[in-house]
Amino acid sequence: MSKRVVEFFIVDILIAIEKVKRYTSEFNHSQDFMHDEKSFDATMRELEIIGEATKHLIRGNLLDNEWQIVVDFRNVIAHEYFGIDSDEIWEVITIYLDKFGNEITKLFENSDKEILDDVIKSNLEDFKYSTKTVALLENLLRIVEIKK
Repeated sequence: MSKRVVEFFIVDILIAIEKVKRYTSEFNHSQDFMHDEKSFDATMRELEIIGEATKHLIRGNLLDNEWQIVVDFRNVIAHEYFGIDSDEIWEVITIYLDKFGNEITKLFENSDKEILDDVIKSNLEDFKYSTKTVALLENLLRIVEIKK
């Protein structure tokens, strides 16, 4: 297990999910998405982050093994990138990402609020030049403050 506190992985996933949604919001189907090189590449990177962070949450017994599919998907993206099916990527983004996000949101809501406070503030510093990510983090911080 990584020496990072698990709350970092939870917040990493929430940030990555928000970015994927932002990067793909203007597309209606996989072909348009796949042909937009920047959006496609940026999304793939965020999906890799989601998979890597998920691996740590599973190892820490915070997520059930049913979510190993997220890790396996990350491995396909990272190691078999020439054979990636854009329709499969699109399906993950448009159908399965919200379900997984709901699971991560539950973890967030049940996490130690003091640690989350520190993690979010650390991320605010790291992402200070990304206004949309800062807005997400500030919203997460408000949620933590309310629940303290």
